[in-house]
Amino acid sequence: MILSKSICSHLITAQPWLEELSVLIAQIEETERHLSYLKWISQIEELSDNIQQHLMTSNVSEAASTLVSMAELDIKLQDSSCTHLLSFIRSTVKFWHKILKNKLTSDYEEVLKQLHWPFIGPPQSQAPALSPSANPPELYNNLELLFTQLLKLQTSDELITQQKQLPEKYSLPPSPPICLPIQIMLVPLQKRFKYHFSGNRQTNVINKPEWYLTQVLMWIGNHTKFLDERIQPVLDKVRPSLDARLEFSRGLVILVLEKLAADIPRLLYDDNLFCHLVDEILLFEKELHGVHGYPSNQPSCMYILSEETYFQRWLTVERKFALEKMDSMLSSEAAWTSQYKNISDVDEMKAPDCAETFMTLLLVITDRYKALPTASRKLQFLDLQKDLVDDFRIRLTQVMKEETRTPLSFRYCAILNAVNYIAAVLADWADNVVSHAFSIDC
Repeated sequence: MILSKSICSHLITAQPWLEELSVLIAQIEETERHLSYLKWISQIEELSDNIQQHLMTSNVSEAASTLVSMAELDIKLQDSSCTHLLSFIRSTVKFWHKILKNKLTSDYEEVLKQLHWPFIGPPQSQAPALSPSANPPELYNNLELLFTQLLKLQTSDELITQQKQLPEKYSLPPSPPICLPIQIMLVPLQKRFKYHFSGNRQTNVINKPEWYLTQVLMWIGNHTKFLDERIQPVLDKVRPSLDARLEFSRGLVILVLEKLAADIPRLLYDDNLFCHLVDEILLFEKELHGVHGYPSNQPSCMYILSEETYFQRWLTVERKFALEKMDSMLSSEAAWTSQYKNISDVDEMKAPDCAETFMTLLLVITDRYKALPTASRKLQFLDLQKDLVDDFRIRLTQVMKEETRTPLSFRYCAILNAVNYIAAVLADWADNVVSHAFSIDC
């Protein structure tokens, strides 16, 4: 009891000291925050002074490296609540980034100009590739040096540059910004694209999407050799994770996506123009991926076509033209005859022409939608194919009823052969799907 009273008495006596100590601790913490703040300011100013010194001695490479450190410091401070500090470092990064980028871009563009960049004609027409007064080894050394220095500005460029994005409704896969030196290489082509395919230019024709799609494919092909031989080796040294050809292609594909997103609403209610646009897009995608190796996980035109409104329109048009094709094939004079009737070893199933044409139609539809980026969209096309098979079955049934009185007639037998042929082909397709799925699982 006496001990308890003594403790209580001591606590009461010490209370003023505790309050004073709490005030002192708070003051110390505040001072430490101020010191930390000043240290960050000092560090930023030191980096800024170093960049200035490097530029005064024309050591651009070191200046760029120091800017990288400053940009990394900016990223490190992002969680800070010191808004003035964040504003100070960001404005400092912007200041030096602009100076370095302008200087390096100017020198880089001059080197590219001497290389006759961009290459508008095909590879075989690009010789001579250098200006008469150019020294090739020195020129390519300068190209590599400037490319590497510009690449150092990538971090700061991403900090201060807002990446252009297409609307979220297209659900494009995320992709990092194109590396800065290749962005600069793309500028003259971007200008050409916008000049020819926007406004009132004669080349900007709404019913000729193949003009701008073909142009982009030509540009990719024209520059592939240079990118592989001159740019990729540089990237392999400093940024091996980057693919020069892919970076270049991504930049041009963005132009196509922007153009397509602007044009497609104007074609939505014209079946022929919309169908033509889809046809040209599919041809473009096939060459882009098949010939130029553009990965399927990158933004592409198929994402635009997968947007709900455009996709439903595509399905509707696809159904319409498929039904018209079915009408045509069944009304043809050769509908019930086999095109291989005189070749016994080829025509074992004696399938009539309409059955073969119908299965070809299904194959063509599959080929058209197989590049869609999501399984759900592919399944909607599969539903369309199922509906077409059922529609064809009904048509065959109707024709068969007309032939019931003469079950041994030529057309009646052709219908039976058609059913047998279609069932066999569908079963074969199903086996191939299962086999493919099994091989993937293994």
